[in-house]
Amino acid sequence: MQWIILIGDETFNIHSIHSIKHFGENTVSGIEDNRFVVDYGEEHIFYHFSENIINDYEPEELQQIPFQNPRFILMIYKSKELMKKVLSQDNFVRGIYVDDDHGLILPIEEYIKTLCSCDIPFPNEDEL
Repeated sequence: MQWIILIGDETFNIHSIHSIKHFGENTVSGIEDNRFVVDYGEEHIFYHFSENIINDYEPEELQQIPFQNPRFILMIYKSKELMKKVLSQDNFVRGIYVDDDHGLILPIEEYIKTLCSCDIPFPNEDEL
């Protein structure tokens, strides 16, 4: 499993994600008050709201986050392609940041662009 961290202001919570219409979903199931799963058949994505994640950040990382009282939701997934589709949905939350847990903290719109730029296919040898 892989994960990213969705970061929003003090109004951002698990209901911000739970309330959207997730494309192609089969079911959305609440597991606990602060956690739910979206089932896409063979794939699924877990969302977990945690107030303690802030304790894992170094001061210089927190300076990259523009929110006074940030809120954090872990997005746990297996398929990077599915994660990219979900984040790219027109109705997915905007105005938030994404932490890829590898040193990259960006506004969601920029993060989506970085995912798309990684998908540029390499030309075949006969196309060079």
